[in-house]
Amino acid sequence: MSELTWIAITSSALAISIAGVIYYAFKSKHPRYAVEAFNYLTIRVVHNVEDCEEMVNEIRRRCITHQAVGFDCEWVTEQGKRKPIALVQISTFDGYCCLFRLNKIMCVPTSLKILLEDEKIYKVGVAPVDDAKYVAADYGVFIKSTLDIRHIVQQYGYDPGGLAALSLSLLGVKLDKTWRIRCSDWSADELTERQVSYAAADAHVGIKIFVQIMNKKFQWNWLSPNSGSCINKDELCRKYADVCFKTKAVKKVKNGVKNKEKTLNKDIVKRYPYATRSKPLYHNCFLQAPDGELLCTCDTKKAIWYVEKHLADVVTEDPLTVRLRFEPAGRSVGDVGKYYQLTKQNHCVVCGEQNSYIRKNVVPREYRKYFPEVMKDHSSHDVLLLCVSCHQRSNMLDQALREHLARLCDAPFADHDKAKYVEDAECKKIRSAARALLYQSKKHNLPESRRKELEDILLLHYPQCDEITEDLLAEAAEISVVIENADYECHGFKVTEYFLQREGLLRLEEIWREHFLQTMKPHFMPELWSVKHNEERLRVRLSEGRLTEDEIKLIGAKTLKFD
Repeated sequence: MSELTWIAITSSALAISIAGVIYYAFKSKHPRYAVEAFNYLTIRVVHNVEDCEEMVNEIRRRCITHQAVGFDCEWVTEQGKRKPIALVQISTFDGYCCLFRLNKIMCVPTSLKILLEDEKIYKVGVAPVDDAKYVAADYGVFIKSTLDIRHIVQQYGYDPGGLAALSLSLLGVKLDKTWRIRCSDWSADELTERQVSYAAADAHVGIKIFVQIMNKKFQWNWLSPNSGSCINKDELCRKYADVCFKTKAVKKVKNGVKNKEKTLNKDIVKRYPYATRSKPLYHNCFLQAPDGELLCTCDTKKAIWYVEKHLADVVTEDPLTVRLRFEPAGRSVGDVGKYYQLTKQNHCVVCGEQNSYIRKNVVPREYRKYFPEVMKDHSSHDVLLLCVSCHQRSNMLDQALREHLARLCDAPFADHDKAKYVEDAECKKIRSAARALLYQSKKHNLPESRRKELEDILLLHYPQCDEITEDLLAEAAEISVVIENADYECHGFKVTEYFLQREGLLRLEEIWREHFLQTMKPHFMPELWSVKHNEERLRVRLSEGRLTEDEIKLIGAKTLKFD
């Protein structure tokens, strides 16, 4: 190759490189609008069940490579209240986007339900956990493997933000986020072209960002059987699956550069606002009847209490075993009794994590506190251990059932106007006036006209007084402004009353247990743990003559069907 030819080739390559840099810089400063950037999208609007299966099958075929889809939902809000989900958007990386109009279909078709509940396919977006919660509340479909893209964005050093900010910074695409389109009527008979484009772009951006980041961080095909990349990716995604993203403050150092080192490497455990246990919950001490029959396991504190009260004697110290000096009210009978005899493991019942865990009440306290004592006495069946991430995910999934019960039982959650205790505006006005006169007048900060106005407020409330005194001000400054709301209706109480008058409280208890098993799919549940545990326990008590007719009525007689 001649020298002139080499120079020509080198010059051409340099020119192309410079042009590429200039083009990239131009694009960075001049972002494209979504309509232009995503003009390759194939958008399908689904209005009926018949078309749904075909669309879902196509989505499954196209998402095989990445095992993820872009996901978003739209709904209408009227007078501050959310209406049921009207639109579910799902997009594949190659641009196949389906808009499922649930308000027209009136349900979630089976094929779509199976896709949404498929935990092997990640549903990627911004705040998809919230969307999943609404879908569960509205249609009884429990979406699995939602993945908030902000977890992945933050994990690799990018600034997490809203969908529009992420699209602009990572893709150079400007989304249409004007309030007119965001707050438009998603339940209209026909969606406008702008609504369709907006909805499709919102779903597509999530999967686009996800794949872009993954391709940068994992160079190999994650489905290759010879590559560890697949495992790494799935481990990363599984870590954040169904976990709500929480925005954290980012500190700045002196040179103005954001300090992210602590934020990026911070474990989920540190972010979750629940106290975790590092010490074991179950000590697995043993409690025996006077004749040596095993009654149950218990913690060390309880075993020592029996001994210190001279109610039991120590049989062995390792493991600590104490024998009662009195005959207990009941013995261990059947599987119900055996459950309390088994040693319990200190690990998450869902994933097996052993380092830290939190107690999970399968039946939330807001309902259980209204159960009669016969259902709660000496029963720890519904207290399980979950790791931090599983505990957080479980609590989020619980919200869907709570909302379902609220509608079923006509037991709305208390809003600000219906709180148990409310502030009395008149009393608050009087207290504020007294405090202003008491404290500000000493500093000579009150104009005479304002002082007269405040004094008139107090004298109107204290007609028996002719003048303002120090004692009067001191009394008025401390009056209570919080009063009990006569219109308050407790959600938990109304739900328990509803079941007590119909299927009974045992059924409400079973609903929560079934919900936990269905949504969390635990792999390490205690042996003999049962959805029907309390019913079986009460059957034993009835057969032994330890359950009165009044107690059966408190539970709800319709649920107890004895042979």
